[in-house]
Amino acid sequence: MQEFYVGALGLTAAGPLTFQVGTTTLGFRPVAHGDPFYHFAIRVPRNRFDAALAWMGERAELLTDEETGRTTFDFTFWNAEACYVHDPCGNIVELIAHHELPEEAPGVGPFDGQELLGVCELGAPGPDVPAMARALGSLGIKLWDGTIDEPGRLAFMGGRDGVLILAPLGRGWMPTGRPAETHPVEALVVGEQEGEVVLPGTQHRVRTTPA
Repeated sequence: MQEFYVGALGLTAAGPLTFQVGTTTLGFRPVAHGDPFYHFAIRVPRNRFDAALAWMGERAELLTDEETGRTTFDFTFWNAEACYVHDPCGNIVELIAHHELPEEAPGVGPFDGQELLGVCELGAPGPDVPAMARALGSLGIKLWDGTIDEPGRLAFMGGRDGVLILAPLGRGWMPTGRPAETHPVEALVVGEQEGEVVLPGTQHRVRTTPA
């Protein structure tokens, strides 16, 4: 993991198995048993997606859309585009450019890992999406997209620049279709108020702090 995130991606180490990704500190903990994996997305400047795609493709195998064979995923409903890779532990790592957000990079030419803006999506699977959404609602984290009313669907809680993705257990993650599993998540995010919840039926701990 250290070789991938620091050596290949050029991120700064912030501690053991901890890396600075733009404004986000991303940390992992080793486990004695099992094969846990996570889905998270890292945002890139809206004018640098093509360069970021080429950069990532030189460092990891880009995952393809099973239907089209393409490595670029066009999310027209968000005015965004993305690509995916696996890290050495099997985590599904997404790069996404949201064209509705203002950040742009002045450079042209090859992409650099220091241009990454931060983690903007984190999957949080669990057995009861509506209950998890209500818990986040108590912290002021509201539904941004998706739904909590239709079984099997995703609920995107937060905003375009940062969401917790509430996923039903067993639902396939893009683009591999690997069924979502619940493994512990700890997230500290800027919010409207100071607070902390453990999402029902999970070991997902979410803490908010004012900006």
